[in-house]
Amino acid sequence: MHKPSSLRLPSVALAASLLLAACGGGGGGGDSGSSTPTTPPSTRFGASSNYAGICTLDGQKQFIRAYMDEVYYWYNEIPDVDAAAFSNITDYFNALLVKTPDANGQPKDRFSAVLPTSAVAAALSQNLLPARATAVDSTALSLSTAVPQANVITSPGTGRKVGYIQFNDFSIGAQDELITDFRNMQSAGVQDLVLDLRFNSGGYLYIAQSTASMVTGAGNVGKTFEQLTYNDKRGAETAASRLPFINTVTTPESQFGVGTALPQLNLPRVYVLTSGLTCSASESVINSLRGVDVQVVTVGGTTCGKPYGFHQRNNCGYAYFPIEFKGTNNKGFGDYTTGFSPTCTVTDNRSTTPGSGGDPLFQAAIHHIDTGACPAGAATAQSSIPQLDLEESARPAWAGRILN
Repeated sequence: MHKPSSLRLPSVALAASLLLAACGGGGGGGDSGSSTPTTPPSTRFGASSNYAGICTLDGQKQFIRAYMDEVYYWYNEIPDVDAAAFSNITDYFNALLVKTPDANGQPKDRFSAVLPTSAVAAALSQNLLPARATAVDSTALSLSTAVPQANVITSPGTGRKVGYIQFNDFSIGAQDELITDFRNMQSAGVQDLVLDLRFNSGGYLYIAQSTASMVTGAGNVGKTFEQLTYNDKRGAETAASRLPFINTVTTPESQFGVGTALPQLNLPRVYVLTSGLTCSASESVINSLRGVDVQVVTVGGTTCGKPYGFHQRNNCGYAYFPIEFKGTNNKGFGDYTTGFSPTCTVTDNRSTTPGSGGDPLFQAAIHHIDTGACPAGAATAQSSIPQLDLEESARPAWAGRILN
């Protein structure tokens, strides 16, 4: 691992300062409830800052309703509910969420959340899926929890050099690890990359930005990696929230500072291993690369379908994560709430080691690399709506595309 545990498992509030500098815009910080200057006050319910820190039940309800009117992506569709009918904060918050169907028939809001602030760090600190790294038939390049393995193999049919990266979590510190891995793969002259995101339910968006930028090349630098769009009250934040493809580090971690050149593989095609756990920031990587015409061949199952993100706002011991923005790629596409269907639908075998000779998803990707087709028996263009299994997820659903 390249990072100390204190960096890998931060509170969301700590991560805020790291991400705001890169992404522009944000929510409030601690329990003082101070509002962000760029967030307009609610005209109907008063400014949320007027109620911040008033920790009676009624005071907290007033704060929630005003804050939702200020920042919620669908603020003008919030149902009218009788606040007096709710005896706790969680039920009242959930009653305000917009559940009407979107254009794809999915409930618009499946991801907003409220929980005690003490539970946020605990939720982010839960153990990731256990690392099961073994060398495939080559030299292992890294070993950690977020990035358990990175290998280079030779495909059996055509002799192509294939890089494999198992990437389980967009946690702080993963960027440093990935830079080292991509440097090694660049030196090895890999011709194809298999990026294993089947267990990766997301995390920090700046890591997704650098990951996608290292897959592609100089020709796409400056094009839109992801445009964040807030509600129509927050036009200034939307205008300031275009994240481009980059070729240097813009949000540093512990090892590589601002301005460090990113290794770029300049690949016209990438393979991504997916499942219903592949969510949010992971989907940003897929969507952004397709937005600049990199061929993304997905192998496995349909992804979770979350083009939305949040900031954290704390008040009176609760942390609020209402959906605040939607992400779109360089072509303006972000309507994937039913998830990304796999190019090759392959059933996983969790008893095998990822990236091994017995891993059906990895072997299907290798077969496609050698033949240009899915293996026999693999379905194509599967379109069932996935469900994110929070029992297996390495990161809670509300924390999958984190800005603060």
